[in-house]
Amino acid sequence: MANPIISRAELAVSTTPMTVKGVIRKTSFLLGLTTLSGVGFFGYCLTSGVTSGFVSVAALASILVAFVLSMVIISKPHIAKTLAIPYAILEGIVIGAISLFASIKFPTVAPTALVATFVTAAVMLALYRSGVIKVTQKFRSVMMSAVIAIMLVYLVQIGFTLFGSSLPYLFSGGVVGIGFSLLVIVIASLSLLLDFDSVERAYAAGVDESYEWVLSVGILSTLVWMYIEFVRLLRSLQN
Repeated sequence: MANPIISRAELAVSTTPMTVKGVIRKTSFLLGLTTLSGVGFFGYCLTSGVTSGFVSVAALASILVAFVLSMVIISKPHIAKTLAIPYAILEGIVIGAISLFASIKFPTVAPTALVATFVTAAVMLALYRSGVIKVTQKFRSVMMSAVIAIMLVYLVQIGFTLFGSSLPYLFSGGVVGIGFSLLVIVIASLSLLLDFDSVERAYAAGVDESYEWVLSVGILSTLVWMYIEFVRLLRSLQN
């Protein structure tokens, strides 16, 4: 899949193979943790009167630590079960912070983005199951290149943020920013197709059940990515 968490994982055949239901259960569990973490952080920030600087630092730190955890999961998939819970909690802090900043000026952005994320995920699952969009090797390679390119842009933006700046146009709203958000949402949505395909291929290969956690973390990261981009797009449109 285009999601690096899954695409580089070496799948190992086992006498106790994974199941699709196992991936669904673990993905639901991690989504629940992320939601609780996000709501908890959102509520804490609202009631405790913390500064916007604290929220920004917490979000940035969570992004960086979650990124490190994802790299460890890629290189050592057998410990994904141990790292999945802290990864989900950190992702929750990120979406909680982003939702808080969005809700200060536009209260409807966060719930709208949440609905848009799950509706898009349902549509992509339907398209995948119906075979309308085929996941070929060429499609997989193109998507992988696109995701890596976007991740590099994000890393550069984080670097700019550390110095109190931002990449021009792409993250400042306007026509170019809206166009970039739309492009990223399309790529993130198509990444879900590759997530689904990875689950089916892993199941068909009879890989070890521990990889259910790897696959679930990958799907979670794609959904969180979609949500963040929907928030960004809706904020730009509101502005």
